[in-house]
Amino acid sequence: MPEMVRVLQVSTQNDITRRDCADHPQRLPENESNKVRRVAGLSEWQKIKVARYIDEHIDGCIRVEELGLQVRLSASRFSKGFKESFGRSPYDYVLLRRVEAAKFLIATTQEPLSQIAQACGLSDQAHLSKIFKRVVGTTPLRWRRTASASRLTDAMADRRRWARLSNTGMTAEAA
Repeated sequence: MPEMVRVLQVSTQNDITRRDCADHPQRLPENESNKVRRVAGLSEWQKIKVARYIDEHIDGCIRVEELGLQVRLSASRFSKGFKESFGRSPYDYVLLRRVEAAKFLIATTQEPLSQIAQACGLSDQAHLSKIFKRVVGTTPLRWRRTASASRLTDAMADRRRWARLSNTGMTAEAA
């Protein structure tokens, strides 16, 4: 009978201690490494497809569910895998890409910031300014005024990726 009492002793963490469970392996507390599941990231083809989809649809609403469908994963599984692969949440990554598109348009056009915001999928100029300052550290207008030749060169490197934004969205609105 005293052996049975020893088996049922509970530690301060409310787990049965290893010492008291030596005779009952099924009652051993879970190993800490077993409790924490390692999330697998996205495969290479999934990363490429998602990044391309985001860049192609940067001017519209991008939902996590849509991104997950692109790579045949549920929204929650996709979010976890995305964060493991890209080091940030899908939302943060999309905002970062919107800012990169805005930087390109700011550096290569003289369009008003309100139109650039719309072309990058942001609701208005205030939203663009808020996100831009958080990511870049300065406002879009100040960034435009201090744009140097190196920034313009960097923007030209992205020309192929973002050119459709300046060609389609900007000229149609200006006409």
